[in-house]
Order: sequence, then structure tokens, then C-alpha cells
Amino acid sequence: MGKKIKISRKNTRTAQGFLWRMWNNFYVRHLILAASTVALALLLVSLWLMVYTRHGKTFALPEFIGLSLADAQRLAREKHLRIEVIDSVYIAGKQRGSVIEQNPKPKVRVKNNRTVFLTLNATAAKKVTAPSAVGLSLRQAKATIELQGLEVGRLIFTYDIASGNVIGQLHAGRTLNAGRQLNAGSKVDLIIGKNHGSEHTVLPHLKGFSLPLAKSSIIEASLNIGAVRYDESVKTVADSLEARVYAQQPAAGDHTSLEVGSSVNIYLTVNPARLGE
Repeated sequence: MGKKIKISRKNTRTAQGFLWRMWNNFYVRHLILAASTVALALLLVSLWLMVYTRHGKTFALPEFIGLSLADAQRLAREKHLRIEVIDSVYIAGKQRGSVIEQNPKPKVRVKNNRTVFLTLNATAAKKVTAPSAVGLSLRQAKATIELQGLEVGRLIFTYDIASGNVIGQLHAGRTLNAGRQLNAGSKVDLIIGKNHGSEHTVLPHLKGFSLPLAKSSIIEASLNIGAVRYDESVKTVADSLEARVYAQQPAAGDHTSLEVGSSVNIYLTVNPARLGE
């Protein structure tokens, strides 16, 4: 059997007396109370942060694209996020004052209090000066118009000795004189000369192209943009920006040609299977 350890009552009373004297010391007692208060405060803050931040849990970032600034702010409050507007540009066809870009992108996983940076579509269209495209080739005219922040609209072909060159420019159905002020992003229709008889151009392959690239390729081929259709996979504004062409009408073959000025319909998706990926 092991030896029993006896604790002296005298030693116990001595220890208790020492602790009692320490507690009765004004400075020691207040030091202990202060330390206890700080420890309790740190514990409470730690617990609050764990609850508020869901202990490091993340969630899928919602989509702000297409929302007004007021709606974006409301959504940010609901999701415990912060938003910051970092830029404002004007894009024709998009709702003025709406969000056109966000960073991080929708569905990226984030934590509470994450800052989301937004770009808005300006509420007022920027004014630009219309250039003169008359006398230029289609490719030169397109570059000149786009350099001014405008877009090429319809291509109208008519018989003229200046075949292949721009012989007139229109805006909203009326002759457009150089120097006129237009809203940025406005469309400029071009009247282009062609020889008597039909002229044909090669139909470009558009599969996999984004909408802007498809439009540019159609115009550069002396063709017009027809219907633009999105399939069921395109559900949000962000999807429409990411969508690519999966089909076109007429379909493009190795030697498919169309008469200049013909229309080409394009169909877009974000479904990888339709894109053959």
C-alpha cells in the first residue's frame, strides 16, 4: 500500500490567509477585476464574431447585374455585404443607372461583410460627334464610326459607280451630317454602292462567338444582323453577357455565300453541350 499524503491544516489555513490578504489589497483586487473584465469582454466579442460571420462559413454571391443602385444596396444589406461603385460608363440598350458589371462575379463564394465592386450604366448618355464615313470602304467606315463611340446599324446596298464604298449615312432614317451630336452608342446606317446585278459575300462561321464579335463579323462580311435569340439556359443579364453563338441561320458551310445586305439570325447559349464543349 502506498503512503497516504497528509495535508496539514496549518498549511491550508496559511494559504487561505495569504489569498485573503491578497484579495483585501486594494491594488491587487482591482487588477484582478480589470483582468477578469477584459477576459469576459474578449470572450463576448469572440462569440459575437462567430455568430455574425457564421464562423467562417461562405455563401454564393448574389447577382447585382441589372439592378438599380437602390435595389443593389437593399440586396447588399439583406446579405450582409458591402458595395462600392467604382465606375460609371454609358452603354446604349442597357437600363440607365443599372449595374452592368460586378466584381467578384455572381455565384463566387464569399463571407459576410465582403465588398462587392460595381460598375453602373450612366444615367445620362455621353454626347459624341458624328464623323463622315462617305467615300470610305465598309471596313474603314466601321472603324471610323466605332472610334467615335457609335455603332454601325443597317447596311443598305444600292447601285452606284462607287461599288463597295459608303455613299451616304443615316441616323433614325434621316441623313446624318458630319459634326452632329449624337448619344454614344447610337446606330449609324450606311448606304453602300454596288455594281448592277447581284453581289455575293462569304457567310462567316459564327459558332462560339460572343454577341459583339458575331455582330462585328456579320457587318464586316457586308451582311446585316437579323434576329438575336437566346435559349432557355440564358436566364440572367450576366448569362446574356457570357452567352455565345451555338447556331446561325443561314447555316455556314465551307463555301456558303449570300447576297450582300442579306440578314443573318444568330442563336446564343451558355450551355456547354450546345457549344460542343
